[in-house]
Amino acid sequence: MQGTRQRVLELVVQRREARVEELAADLGITTAAVRRHLDNLRADGLVEVRAVKQPTGRPYHAYQATESATAAVPAAYADLLERMLRGLGEQETVISTVMTSVAESLASRHRWEVTSVATANPEERVGQVTRSLRQEGILETWRADDDGFHLVNSACPYRKAAEISALPCESDRKAIELLLGLDVEQLDTIVKGSPVCEYLVRAVRGPQLLIEVS
Repeated sequence: MQGTRQRVLELVVQRREARVEELAADLGITTAAVRRHLDNLRADGLVEVRAVKQPTGRPYHAYQATESATAAVPAAYADLLERMLRGLGEQETVISTVMTSVAESLASRHRWEVTSVATANPEERVGQVTRSLRQEGILETWRADDDGFHLVNSACPYRKAAEISALPCESDRKAIELLLGLDVEQLDTIVKGSPVCEYLVRAVRGPQLLIEVS
């Protein structure tokens, strides 16, 4: 498996979930070409697709890598990523710059799905950000407690990387913060032994307790 088809698969594996338009933009090719590669990858059992509903507009298709796809990504690529993360871990002054850049890139992909800070109340915005980042495998649910909003994920999307460096966890936290326009604290992480990754947004809530379960 060579060339563009291999790169399409690598991007889907990295992101856990990707849209045709995103892949086309990253690779600099047409959406028709991306769909052709994805169709071939589906036929080989390396990619699957699901329809994602939106609050407004038509559903869109999100592509995910199958378990078989992990073995199809070259071991050298995973080794390179590990060595890069270990190198960053040894240069703490670089972590902040890289983390911010990665977070801004992630947030920019989802900003269009989130109502502007000026017009959305905190409950609405937390729900939108949770639904938006669910497709990345970063968040699943949220709940409102006395101390604020808790955003939770029960599966680490890149546990191996998180064991090597704080960069993945910090970039996710920063991306959530950028999308919410509110300060975000990370309370727990799976990589440190917690059953979930949990973030806290200390915000003023209305009198009614709201819980997101969908």
